[in-house]
Amino acid sequence: MSTLTHATDSEQLSDRLAEPGQRGSLQVSERVVVAIARAAALEVPGVATPTQNKNASKASGGVSGITSQIGDQLTSAVGRTLPRAAAQVAGDRARITLEVALVWPHSAATVAAAVREHVSARLREYAAVTTDTVAVTVSAVVRAERTSTSRRVQ
Repeated sequence: MSTLTHATDSEQLSDRLAEPGQRGSLQVSERVVVAIARAAALEVPGVATPTQNKNASKASGGVSGITSQIGDQLTSAVGRTLPRAAAQVAGDRARITLEVALVWPHSAATVAAAVREHVSARLREYAAVTTDTVAVTVSAVVRAERTSTSRRVQ
């Protein structure tokens, strides 16, 4: 009999509650929006990963090996690897700025358009955030990593 009473109380409680979508609100911080945008950009073919960026900076050299090492340490310390993202969030709307490195020989225009679309879709899906703008800047071009370990003739 207590089970029946409990079920009745439960039904009465659910009758008094609002619909699930109307029970509260969701506030997504800028840090979360930035993290989702950065992760989404990395999912797009043609966007270089942080590992590819690091290898490209080593391959390009610098004034000296020491300068390159200091640059690598500074990049690691401050987390300034590509892609970089920034966001302005107001309620459930956001403006996103992304800076990415492109893998050669992908088209910058095609990759930037794909990044815009994919970042918008991921933010809608994961955070219920609508993007007003997604500005993409291609600030570096890196070579694709070689899958073969054989050396080229020079």
